[in-house]
Amino acid sequence: MNNKLLTVLLACLLSAGCAKKTEEAATDASSSNQDVQVAAEAKETADVADAVAANESNTTPATTDKPNVILNTEVSQAETSRRMVREASVNFTAKDVVKTALEIDKLTFQAGGFIEQKNINFDVLDTQSQKIGDGKIRVFEKVNPHAEIIVRVPSDKAATYVNQLLPLMYFLNQQQYSAKRYELKLLEEKISQTQTVPSDTRRAQLGEIARLTQLEVQDRVRYSTISISIIQPATVREKLDVDVDAVARLNGDSFWKRAWNGVQYGWQFILDLLVILITIWPLYLIIIVGFLLYRITKPLLNKIFKI
Repeated sequence: MNNKLLTVLLACLLSAGCAKKTEEAATDASSSNQDVQVAAEAKETADVADAVAANESNTTPATTDKPNVILNTEVSQAETSRRMVREASVNFTAKDVVKTALEIDKLTFQAGGFIEQKNINFDVLDTQSQKIGDGKIRVFEKVNPHAEIIVRVPSDKAATYVNQLLPLMYFLNQQQYSAKRYELKLLEEKISQTQTVPSDTRRAQLGEIARLTQLEVQDRVRYSTISISIIQPATVREKLDVDVDAVARLNGDSFWKRAWNGVQYGWQFILDLLVILITIWPLYLIIIVGFLLYRITKPLLNKIFKI
């Protein structure tokens, strides 16, 4: 009996120990799963934070936007062995159009080139005025300054010249570059020439035009043509002007003077009206004759209608 009781107690102790180990293993597994889940959530949160930071950096407005180099200064062997007509155009935004144009003049002179054309315009986009008294007004104008410049520089310095424009830029808006063979450019000029010259033009004139065309293309080979467009952000300028209506009112006659003038104008109006009434005397005669005829014919008309 005692042996059986001892056996039962040992079995109970063994089962309790196994259950405890199973519970500890389950607890450890659960803890491990929770750690993995926490790590995954932390990683996901970090990814979201990185994505938000990336979006914020992309939406930050840029104060300048320009490359480090516009044109490559190295020339290939195929290009050096040919006579090339080089043309380039650059469009950019600057802080001050006038100062930038002066800097371009200096760069062109230093490069041994010249300014072929320069136009600086201040287009008025909007105007508002404010009266300040004494016959004056303050005018506010929203203007859009821009410049169009064409420069000619030696062809071997064209790329370097264009790259020297970078310090003058805030934003590079557009750039174009072309290099055509001398023969191709001359052929284009000849074709354009034959299309514009009248058919009855004498041969000597055609020869002279061809000679001048060839000289022009040769000049383009020696000096590259660079078209520069400069845009300045819109600005507001202020100026004083004269209010014509206010000046007229300030320098006008006094009340009594205007009243006396009104009396004179009224009397003059009455006289003019009398002259008009006298002028239309035939109308009065026609009215009187018509009235008399009506009085004479009225009894006859009444008898006729009674019958």
